Amino acid sequence: MDLDERTLQSVAAYDAHAPAYQQSLRLKRPVADVRRFADRARRDALVLDAGCGPANDLRLLRDAGVHPVGVDLAMGALREARMLLPRHPLVRAPLHALPFRPRSFGGLWLSGTFTHLPRAAWRPTFAALLELVDRGPVYLACYRGTADLERLDDPVLGEVFVSAAVEQEIEALFTSHGLAEPSIELRPDPIHDRRRPWVVALGTLER
Repeated sequence: MDLDERTLQSVAAYDAHAPAYQQSLRLKRPVADVRRFADRARRDALVLDAGCGPANDLRLLRDAGVHPVGVDLAMGALREARMLLPRHPLVRAPLHALPFRPRSFGGLWLSGTFTHLPRAAWRPTFAALLELVDRGPVYLACYRGTADLERLDDPVLGEVFVSAAVEQEIEALFTSHGLAEPSIELRPDPIHDRRRPWVVALGTLER
């Protein structure tokens, strides 16, 4: 799968502005969502944080009692992650070509992970990531809307391209892949303002 040029441009923005991006997240992370996620996971489960960025969520997941593995494509973000968590497993790879065996993980964390993918790639990428999970919680957060790699001037990252979905689409994505007990909520944007809501979903994969 070739990555869209707009996706690559967004990745480059994270490379260029990784320290500032990490700083913008420090006081605005989903602590309550991490706890809900960890409550559905087995104690000490190995979980996949796909699109981990500079590892702010990764540290929360670790502190909640699971063992997260972080994956991202932006080298700048991973450098920040390495400084934050010097001994933690981090992998640089695209989401469609992750170097893990099927059913290696006991949970999947996708916070903003699909933001810079075209909407047509969401469903096949989600299905491929679920193949890496044996059983356990699945968390997904994304912008609410219908954008399909539309240009956005981000105050931290500069020009990026973002995609979004509405809650009915995320609910359908979860139920069509057999995720049990799905909860779908709307939240204010954790970084910028309340005018750009997020869809936040949590379900459980059972096999």
